[in-house]
Amino acid sequence: MTFEKLTQTRFKKKSSFIADQILRLINSGSYKVGTKLPSERIITEQMGVSRPSLREAISALQIVGILETRPGDGTYVSAPAATEDLMHQALTVLEEHDSPFENMQARKAMEIGAARLAIKTATVADLSAVKEIWDEKCALGRQGKYDEYTRYGKEFHLAIARATKNRVIEAIMEKLLDVNIQPLWVNMRLEYFRKDPSRIDQMLDIHDQIMKAIIERNTEQAIRALETHFDLLIEQIYGRNEENNDHQQVERRSQTSEGKGGDRGNPD
Repeated sequence: MTFEKLTQTRFKKKSSFIADQILRLINSGSYKVGTKLPSERIITEQMGVSRPSLREAISALQIVGILETRPGDGTYVSAPAATEDLMHQALTVLEEHDSPFENMQARKAMEIGAARLAIKTATVADLSAVKEIWDEKCALGRQGKYDEYTRYGKEFHLAIARATKNRVIEAIMEKLLDVNIQPLWVNMRLEYFRKDPSRIDQMLDIHDQIMKAIIERNTEQAIRALETHFDLLIEQIYGRNEENNDHQQVERRSQTSEGKGGDRGNPD
């Protein structure tokens, strides 16, 4: 079964277009319960979309129980048909919540500057708060409490923002960090850790580097650790290192298509 190319759509996000097409193929009987979806490479090439958009669409369909991902195997249909209610739930997750991919790009830009300022302005009490919150977050990760660990991530990064003594930075960071409790972000993070529990060690290590660099007021090391942190996040959630290249290449093809009457909606 061939997927349709991305065209002009009523949806705000490309991930919603992808999810809607998968839903329609399931409801038409093209993909039955237990059927494995084509590889991500095939779907993205046929539809002319990026892998981040596809990953977000699949995650939304997992949340409502329509798809399931089997580690080391692929993504399978787990429901015989999508009711109107399930379709609405899945599309709402995508349309009304932030894209984790775009959120991480924004956070990388903001948090590096926030850390630089925090190192200059933080009091001893501020630094103690950063360490205390990190110790709690680390303990949750070590205990395998991935749900709590993921949701608590907001507190660690917000503590760094508070240390800047800048209310505008704190407000912007709080808004960006709200994605940590949105269903799409939580599901994508949990799926990653569930596939291989040892992956948490890599994330804990980089956070520990961030914390120590800030405590020691080492700006260069803090920036390096934060850059690694966000690159690792994108790699964890969206796959291999070529993800950014895939995203840029597909977006260029999509823009060429748009010039011929394609999607005029906002990027997801």
